[in-house]
Amino acid sequence: MADNEFPNLTAALEEYGAAFRNLYQDKLILDDKIATGELLNSVSYRVTQNGTVFQVTLSLADYWKYIEEGRRPGGKLPPPSAILSWIIAKPVLPRPNDKGKVPTPQQLSWAIAKSIQVKGIPAKPLMFETSQEINAHYRPIIAAAFAADTMQLLNLRAIDGGLKR
Repeated sequence: MADNEFPNLTAALEEYGAAFRNLYQDKLILDDKIATGELLNSVSYRVTQNGTVFQVTLSLADYWKYIEEGRRPGGKLPPPSAILSWIIAKPVLPRPNDKGKVPTPQQLSWAIAKSIQVKGIPAKPLMFETSQEINAHYRPIIAAAFAADTMQLLNLRAIDGGLKR
């Protein structure tokens, strides 16, 4: 099968991938999940075809799942080094404790990590919301593109078959 036999489907999937990426990035911004910008800037997509299988692959920074699923209380300690990067990028300014002592950024990152371990963090299903919205909009578009390409292929096959007789 030639890669160009489904131009409408390929174009629709490219549009789908771009729309998915853009909406997910918008949701990250609206939910203020852009401290370092690493996750926001890592979001990309790729459309591939292998024979009759078409695939849209989304790539993004690994920690998206902690935003999506949250963290349950009592889990393992998140890496204080990752939290330190977030503290510096956000920036989070440490406040004095009850005794008036201001924690260092390293101490603050450990305290935040410990709080996350004890209390957890709530889930923000931004990826799920994005997939629900984009899929609802693009299902008929992708189906119509596939149908158009299929009809074009069938017409070409019929013409080729008629000419060979």
